[in-house]
Amino acid sequence: MHLIKQLNHNDIKSFFVLLIIFFFHLYFLDLYPVNDEFIFPLGAKLLENLKVSEIRLFFNYNANTLGFSILIYFFSKILPFDYYTIGKLLSSGGLLLIYFGVYALFNKLNLINFRDKYIIILLILLNPLVFIFSFRSTPDFFSAALSFYSIVYFLNNRNFFFKLFFIILFSIAVIIKPFNAILILLIFSDFNYQSFFSKKNLILFIWSLLSFIAPFFYFLYNYNLFNFFLISKEFNLSSSFNFKDYFISFVSYIGFFNLFLITLYVDLIKRSLLKNLIKIFIFIFISFIFSYFLMQDVGELNFGFIHKYLNPKIYFFIITLSFLIFCDFLLSLYKIKNSNFDLSNFIFLIIIFFIIMSNFQPTQRYLLTILPLSLFFIFIKNGSKFLQILTIIIYLFMNIPLVTNHYYTSKNIENVIMYLNKNDILYDTHPGFVGQHSLNLFINFDNDISVSMDKKILFNEKKKYIITDLEPKNKSDIVFISKSNNIFKKNKNLYLIKKK
Repeated sequence: MHLIKQLNHNDIKSFFVLLIIFFFHLYFLDLYPVNDEFIFPLGAKLLENLKVSEIRLFFNYNANTLGFSILIYFFSKILPFDYYTIGKLLSSGGLLLIYFGVYALFNKLNLINFRDKYIIILLILLNPLVFIFSFRSTPDFFSAALSFYSIVYFLNNRNFFFKLFFIILFSIAVIIKPFNAILILLIFSDFNYQSFFSKKNLILFIWSLLSFIAPFFYFLYNYNLFNFFLISKEFNLSSSFNFKDYFISFVSYIGFFNLFLITLYVDLIKRSLLKNLIKIFIFIFISFIFSYFLMQDVGELNFGFIHKYLNPKIYFFIITLSFLIFCDFLLSLYKIKNSNFDLSNFIFLIIIFFIIMSNFQPTQRYLLTILPLSLFFIFIKNGSKFLQILTIIIYLFMNIPLVTNHYYTSKNIENVIMYLNKNDILYDTHPGFVGQHSLNLFINFDNDISVSMDKKILFNEKKKYIITDLEPKNKSDIVFISKSNNIFKKNKNLYLIKKK
C-alpha cells in the first residue's frame, strides 16, 4: 500500500518511464543471440542430465560461473519459455530491480520526498551500459542489479527474516558474478567508528560474513567437481603483476567510467578549475604526456565499432583527462558535509572497486556493479536539471547506434541460420563470424553432446562452408548474402562461402 500511495501521489512519471523502457526491451525478446549470449542458455541445457562430464563442457567456452545458467534452468521449471528467452527476461527484469532499489535508497537516506525521481530512473536505465546489457541473455546486468537491489533492501529492513532473505539474494548475485561482492561494503554505512567493538558493529560484521557462506560452499563444491574455484584454467583474467600495466588499467578504468558521469557535474568542474587555472594546465600537460608516452589499449574499454573512428592518441588524452577530473571531483565530494548522508563510504567503495578490478583484464561490463550507485549519488549531490537532461539526451544518442548494431547483427545471424536450416547444411558449416554470437545453434544435441561440443568438431576447417563478415575476392564462392541495413556499419554483410 505504501508503494502504491507513493506512485499515486509523487512518482507516476518514474513508473511510466520504467514501463516504457522495460516493454521496449521485451519487444526485442526474439532477437537471435549476439556477443556470447549463446553460452548461458547452453549452460542451462547442459544441466538437464546433471552429468558432470556434460556440465564441464560449459567451461570450455566461458570464464563465468554456472550461476546464471543454474538460475535460467530453475526458472525454466516455472516459466513456459525456452532457456534463451528466460535469460533475456532475467536481464530485462534487472531494470525492475534497479527501479525498486533506487526507491529503497531514497528511503534509506530519508529522501523519499525528493523531487524529479523520474530523472534518476532515466539516467540509470538509459545509461548505454545498462540499456544494452539489459537486452542480453548474459549475467552481467542482472547480477549487478540483484546485488544493488538486495543490499539496499537489506539496509532498509530491521526484521531478521527479511534481512536474511536479502542476504541470500545478495549471495546469489555474488555466485553469479563474484565481483559484485564489493557492494557488501555498503553494509558498513551504519558503522560506528567511535565505538569500534560495539554490538552494532559486531552484528554488521556477522551479516557481512553470512553473505559469503553460500558462495564459499558453492565454489568449494565447484572445485570438487571441476578442479577450480572461480575461473577455469582455460581462461586467465589476470597475469603476473606489472605495475605499469596495473597503473594503465587503473587510469583507463576510472577515465572510461567517468565519461558516463562527467556531464552531470561539469558545472562543478568549471567552478573548481576556474578558481585554479594552474590546475587546468597541469591536467592538460599530464594527459598529453600520458597519451603519447604511457597509455595503451587495455581490455574492452572502448566504444565498440564506434571506437575505430577515434584517433588512439586523442582517445588516450580524453581518458587520462577524465581520470584526473574524476579524482579531483571525488576529493571535492569528500570535503562536502551533508546533514542527510555521508559520502565517504561511497567514495571508499569506488576506490576499493577500481583498486581490485585493475588487477584483471578491464572490461566495460564490470562497471555495471557500481554504475547505478554512482549515478544516484551524483544526481543527489548536484541538482542541475539542465545537466541531467543533457546527460539523458547524450545517452539516447549513444544508444541509437548501439541498439541499431545489436538489432541488425542479430537479424543478419537469423537470416544466415534460416538459410542453413532450409538447405540442411547447418552442420556442414563452420560458424566463423557467427560463432562468437550464436554457437549453440551449430551444436547437434541429437548426437553425443561431448562430441558435438568438441571445438575440433564445431570449428573443423574441413567443413564445406564458412560464415564471414568479409566479402571474398572471388564472388563465385558466395552461396548466400545477408545484407545489412545498418546505417552505422555500411556494407557489414554476412557471407556464406563455399570452401574449395
